[in-house]
Amino acid sequence: MSDPYYQVDPLTGRPVAYQGFGMYEPPPPPPPPRKTPLYVFLALLLVVALGVVFMVIKMSADDAEPLATTAQTPPPTTSSRSATTRSTTTTSPMPASARIAPTIPGWQGVLSPKEKAAYDVPRDWKVETPGTVVGFDDHKGTLVAVMHGATTYVPQACPDSRSSYRGHAGFVTAGATDPERAAVNGVRLFADAAALNKDDTRAPVTSTAPKPVKVANGTIDAITATATVTPTHPSECPSPTILFTSVAFKHGTTTILFLMYQDQGVPDTLPQPIADQIITTIRPV
Repeated sequence: MSDPYYQVDPLTGRPVAYQGFGMYEPPPPPPPPRKTPLYVFLALLLVVALGVVFMVIKMSADDAEPLATTAQTPPPTTSSRSATTRSTTTTSPMPASARIAPTIPGWQGVLSPKEKAAYDVPRDWKVETPGTVVGFDDHKGTLVAVMHGATTYVPQACPDSRSSYRGHAGFVTAGATDPERAAVNGVRLFADAAALNKDDTRAPVTSTAPKPVKVANGTIDAITATATVTPTHPSECPSPTILFTSVAFKHGTTTILFLMYQDQGVPDTLPQPIADQIITTIRPV
């Protein structure tokens, strides 16, 4: 994927160019009324050339080896998961650009430079590098729901699956979308993407109505919504259900959308009081 902030429309699921959450890509301009054979030939050569460049970039990104240490921001990496499969990538240690002072003593402050927002997580969470994108694909390699400024709860949760985990949290680009719409559509987008099975069937998804919540340690009004996926296919690191939670609020003309999801009904499920504390720390920077 060439753009670390690839987006899809939350209502249709169709890929769109990055313009903010829930926005459609504008239609291409109509072709000129007349073209000489020379213009057509040159246009064809341009399309072919661009296609070659895209393939080279994609192959280079796919073949890149993860770095153990680096002084520069690493190339974007991704992690994906469905109700039946999980996979993550090895990333570099967290650079200074992802660090911010926590509001809860003893926790880690996590900064998303793109969103200009932050949140705190406990010390035992893994903080991913700013270039890491976490999300779900359509089993054809196309990401359909992604977040950045990501953290991972219980990496390698199951011994037989090195890429397993119990949860993720991060930000989703929302643009100027109304916070309630962003919260409802965002959580449903991720839950629906996670519910897709390898055989193209879907696990059941239930959702709750949005409700108000306080963030920034009680100083900012926000909207939260939840959705629950009940997996129907076996996996290497199963859980009875997966809980998705979104939180959205306005900061100036921009909507900040936070999303997290965790396995439920397992011994290492994230305690709800901890999840609630994380939400209270979400804040603009």
